[in-house]
Amino acid sequence: MSEEHKRIGFLVEELENEDWAVREDAAELLAEVGDPRAVEPLIKALNDEDWHVREAAALALALFDDERALKPLINILGDEKASVRYAGALGLYLIGDETAIEGLNKTLEDENPLVRKVSGMAIQEIKKRVKLD
Repeated sequence: MSEEHKRIGFLVEELENEDWAVREDAAELLAEVGDPRAVEPLIKALNDEDWHVREAAALALALFDDERALKPLINILGDEKASVRYAGALGLYLIGDETAIEGLNKTLEDENPLVRKVSGMAIQEIKKRVKLD
């Protein structure tokens, strides 16, 4: 087994650590490694009990540009924490898939101005990309 493979395995295991800060760090490091094997464990981490971990997982998934992350990122637009909703909207902005528009439309009315702003930017970017394709 390669060192890289071991590292991914270790970080994925750390997503299950009892300390939320360790789980958050693992999600951030998985984003840096950029290995597609991290996508499914990061999707699972979107359901973490701690919002720091959910936010880190959403931001990590944004960097993968993987269709598997689309529906889970749309789902977290309804998270109780604004920073998690922001991370979800940012992820959808980066992935740029038109199936996200309906979910993003709902966050245009979000109580948090940053969530509203990123959602609006995401919708504009997605519409622009769809016209280009």
